[in-house]
Amino acid sequence: MSSRVPGLAGLAWGAALLGRGDGIWRGLTARAPSAVEHRVVTVLGLRHLGQGLLQTALPSRLSRLSRLWLLTDLAHLASMLALAVADRGRRRPALVSAAVSLTGVLSLAPDVRGRRRLAAVPRPLVPPRRAHRPHG
Repeated sequence: MSSRVPGLAGLAWGAALLGRGDGIWRGLTARAPSAVEHRVVTVLGLRHLGQGLLQTALPSRLSRLSRLWLLTDLAHLASMLALAVADRGRRRPALVSAAVSLTGVLSLAPDVRGRRRLAAVPRPLVPPRRAHRPHG
């Protein structure tokens, strides 16, 4: 999968949260978000927008940052599942957010596994000698 696909998805979701976060919240909970919930949705939208921007604009750097993004999405997934269990009133938005994070995990996991395999390839202890070229 192209590294730009998760980035474009992150840009779209982040923009949706920033532009229509209150409407998304109302659609999931049938009530307006509290001030705290509004701020959390805004911060989450900024994170998705920023991560998506980096993934789209700098796909060659994806492999360096993919482990960080994977861990971020795993932590968010776990926290949203815990919230869904603990708070019935926020269950639906928490499960939607968990699903978005799970999508991120699934899109990043192959890249992280691929990097781990590359890191496992043994490298020579002594660098190979360069061919000697006569001066002249």
